[in-house]
Amino acid sequence: MVRIILWLMIGSLALQGKSESAPFYTLVEPLEKSVVPIEKLSRKTVMEPHRDMIGNFLHRMEATLAAGKALSGEKKADPDELKRYLKDLRELSKTKEQIDLLYRKSLNAAMAESDKQSFEELVSIPLEPLHHPRTRSEVIAFYQKHYPRRSIDSIESLCEEEELESRSLQIAIEQELAYEEHLRILKRSEVAKIKKTAEVGSRNSVIVSAEMNAHGGVEFEAENLNPYTVTMSLDFASMDNLKAPVRLPIFVEIPGKSRKKVLELSRISPQQGVSYRSSYGWVRGSAFAVHNDSYTYALPFPRGANVFVSQGYNGGMTHKGLSAYAIDFPVPIGTPIHAAREGIVVGAKGSGTVGGMSPEYRQYANYVIIEHSDGTMGNYYHLKQGGAAVRIGQKVSKGELIGYSGNTGYSSGPHLHFSVSKVDPVSMRRPMNLPVRIQAGEGIVTLPRKGDRYTVQ
Repeated sequence: MVRIILWLMIGSLALQGKSESAPFYTLVEPLEKSVVPIEKLSRKTVMEPHRDMIGNFLHRMEATLAAGKALSGEKKADPDELKRYLKDLRELSKTKEQIDLLYRKSLNAAMAESDKQSFEELVSIPLEPLHHPRTRSEVIAFYQKHYPRRSIDSIESLCEEEELESRSLQIAIEQELAYEEHLRILKRSEVAKIKKTAEVGSRNSVIVSAEMNAHGGVEFEAENLNPYTVTMSLDFASMDNLKAPVRLPIFVEIPGKSRKKVLELSRISPQQGVSYRSSYGWVRGSAFAVHNDSYTYALPFPRGANVFVSQGYNGGMTHKGLSAYAIDFPVPIGTPIHAAREGIVVGAKGSGTVGGMSPEYRQYANYVIIEHSDGTMGNYYHLKQGGAAVRIGQKVSKGELIGYSGNTGYSSGPHLHFSVSKVDPVSMRRPMNLPVRIQAGEGIVTLPRKGDRYTVQ
């Protein structure tokens, strides 16, 4: 059918002008990857009603990429032609999203109707929606119910993918040193003794204490000994003759090096005694942070460096779900790492010595974590042994040296893993990555993709 040239000369970027390079990369790569599977999809019986629409997309792709090839051969690209070319790419990207949606709806319909023929046709095409966690789980459930002999190789691969991600997530939760739960609430008289031995990040670096008030109720106070913000939860297994003014459990943000009253339980009957069973937990960061979306981050490398992306947003197997908005930059071990945004260092580790392509290595990662003024965290992971060049509590400026890259932790090779995060407001215990704007020599980057190349300003 339609044959598409699946490469475009990189030299064309130098002719396009710096402001257009980023959209060129971020739009072309996913479109190129989709051509072959979408062409296969168009031949399937289940897609018969939509064959014309898909065929039109493939035809437009052929024409648009041919235009891109022609532009790359010109010494000086015509600005109007270039704008028209990029506009066509953006429109094609939107059409691809429509095809993905159509694919997902068709797959859902096939499972709802137990239409095994259509189901098999669709899962044989590795389009992006098939790897979405929810769709993938539904496909695997249908497969396990209706195919006891486990006869479809493409879904067997999906099962392995889901198992690896599930194992990785479980290990991440188990090894998340910043999170503690079911901690004992202290009496006010016990606080001073605990504070003497508490270390940054330890279980008792966030202390909750309780004391009876003048009205016979109970007041709870939380103190955060860490230099960073935490999100704390407070819950009750039981309460006798007490009532809370809000729905429980409660979640409270506590800035670093501060304490605050977090809850007051009122006594219901003055004649009766009171009792309660309670516990609390905390996680580093804020679930209530509001990211400054207008802020422009720097690339975390020395000025003038040229870096490329090996895994961008929603890429591969590790940049999914809450971790979708992260960027991997493959760089040699020892590459200087600079702060992409100013803030206060709230995490720094350089003791890890090993790394490998297995979730069990996650605990050995070296890193630097910086809290920003809006409550979000900048995360710089996989530094070399001794690669953290800053200390906890230190203020750093944008562009300041903070460490050196490495290959420690859950890593397939030397690279820097960079992300900006807050606490997930749903689970209230896991970090959630956020999309950001990054300044590169080629322009503002908002959707980094595998294969992108950027120059550090």
